[in-house]
Amino acid sequence: MNLFGVLLAVVLLIVLIYKKVSLIPATLVCTLILAVTNGMSFTELVMGHYTVSLSSFIAKYFMVFVTNALFGKVMEETLLAAAFSKMVGKAFGDKNAAYGAMLATALLSFGGVSAFVIVFTVYPIFLATFQKADLPRKLIPACIMSSTCTFPLSMMPGGAQLNNIIPVQYLGTTPMAAPLVSIACSILAVAFLYLYFRYEFAEARERGEHFDADEQILERIAKTQRDAGIRPWLSALPILLIIVLINGFGMDLSYAVLTGTVLAALIGRRNLPNLLNTLNEGIGMVSSAMVTTATSVGFGGAVLSCSGANLIISAIGQLPINPIVSLSIAAGFAGAMTGNGGGGADVAMSLLSGQYLAMGVPAEIMHRVVAIATAGFSCLPHNGMQMTIMNTCGFTAKQCYKYIFISTVLCSAVCLVLANILGCALYPVG
Repeated sequence: MNLFGVLLAVVLLIVLIYKKVSLIPATLVCTLILAVTNGMSFTELVMGHYTVSLSSFIAKYFMVFVTNALFGKVMEETLLAAAFSKMVGKAFGDKNAAYGAMLATALLSFGGVSAFVIVFTVYPIFLATFQKADLPRKLIPACIMSSTCTFPLSMMPGGAQLNNIIPVQYLGTTPMAAPLVSIACSILAVAFLYLYFRYEFAEARERGEHFDADEQILERIAKTQRDAGIRPWLSALPILLIIVLINGFGMDLSYAVLTGTVLAALIGRRNLPNLLNTLNEGIGMVSSAMVTTATSVGFGGAVLSCSGANLIISAIGQLPINPIVSLSIAAGFAGAMTGNGGGGADVAMSLLSGQYLAMGVPAEIMHRVVAIATAGFSCLPHNGMQMTIMNTCGFTAKQCYKYIFISTVLCSAVCLVLANILGCALYPVG
């Protein structure tokens, strides 16, 4: 009954999100299911685990969300994000402009722009590129999600996103952990996404599907055509600065992103007529992204406090397989339970790092497989970022989730298999 209750709660949460129920009431209903099926007090489960996990996550990563939101807003308002995207996309031509937009999005994500904030920055650019390529808009959410939540989030060495930063705090590694495994998985992910979207784009054209737009969408496209008034290469400097500060100088993520924000504001200052308004709007974006993420983590905390979930994690740890592989499975389970990559990584590290270090699993490969597993398997329908992207793009999960699933969950799963194969060969458990 305990195990059944855990699985029922997670499946019900996915169904409720599909039915457009808001995340907070949906997770509370599912927490009630957990309490009933695991013989626990609902009040105790909510107050002792759900809200504790939620508030703990906010306390630890509040400044990360604030600085990331500011950076994203400043990059948007200064037109540096648009200039950067156009610079990257220009090399691809109109027919393949979507690939350029995806690459630009991946680089912005790698450089530290929050996964929750990035959609507001790049969505108008995807509209413009899809218009040029005459592709249906329903594929945009998958393009944004996959070019944010796969290789730049968890695979590329040196990335500035939470999935690649959280393991550092538990393991004493660096964002460059397991570089050969990271690079190999990144190459595989890029190849997977290119071939998959090439197939989907060809299928769309074969079916006679075209770009569709109303006046509001056309207005958003027009805004992306504004000239930032700077040399295009300057738009890359804030991103490069963040990467160098984190990986070259070991600077804390929040301080590095704040420094990059200051540089972005200086470079694009002519496009910031009211800096105070930009700062206020950027910080105003924090609450929804942070609460959505923390709510997912809160539900994950409630799930993982139940005996049913502990039974699953214990059973995974006792599988007669290489510990690197069992760690990947357990971390993927944590990502799926929380529906959030960063939250899943935090939960997985807090629960599993001590156990697997004691087994002799090298910290570097532990860092990498946990990052990939939690990022990939968190991209289920109750993923908060996914909901933000679909709402921004004007689509429902029913309309576009199948494209998201293949380009995030399946892509990451394939790369995780490679990470396990290379990890077992290069990082023997001692």
